[in-house]
Amino acid sequence: MRVWVTRDEPPDGPLSTALHEKHLTPVLEPVIQRRLAIQPADALGSLSLDDWLILTSPYAIEAFERCDAARVPRVGVVGEPSARLARSLGLRVELISPDGHGAGLFEELRRVATSGVVCYPRSSRVKIPPAWPGIELRAPVLYETIPRAFDQHVVDRVDVVAVASPSAVQAIGQVDRPFASIGRATSAAIRTLGLKPWVEADPPSFSALAAAIADQSNPSRHQRA
Repeated sequence: MRVWVTRDEPPDGPLSTALHEKHLTPVLEPVIQRRLAIQPADALGSLSLDDWLILTSPYAIEAFERCDAARVPRVGVVGEPSARLARSLGLRVELISPDGHGAGLFEELRRVATSGVVCYPRSSRVKIPPAWPGIELRAPVLYETIPRAFDQHVVDRVDVVAVASPSAVQAIGQVDRPFASIGRATSAAIRTLGLKPWVEADPPSFSALAAAIADQSNPSRHQRA
């Protein structure tokens, strides 16, 4: 099965690697691109080591790779894959979303963070969450997410479209191929097009997305059903 990898990643990127492991064929044709709006070190500003840095995407995590780890405060991320990535870059992960989503991460953060600064370097497309008592919430735009012109003929060369963000869904629009979604927010964007997700990853990770596609495309699965 040929899977359209719509995120901007190299041939050995995390989604492509996960697809290969499930004997699926990735077709790389990104539909969005990201560019830094500020330098990650500037986002750290005057944060102390007891403050919080909230990173809700792999791109945001990787942006802090070159920062001095001694300056980076406690880090919160959305899932175990993100935690592994952050720790591999020397970041001090102390909070992981209990449900694998940004909303769950901030809900848990409201419980554990009662004073100090929470810094949330975000995409230009992400809304600023509400602050709570005792916390100074900083939410600078770390990067811009913009649509990228893509080869429309890619639709004819794939069997399924793998989407890892609402931005990717919006950039693609309606196409005559099923959408495989990485999670709830992306699935909601698919439904705004009047479509239903073919599959949805659970938990929201690249490996789970590849596994869901492989399982759904397995003929023996439908025979058992």
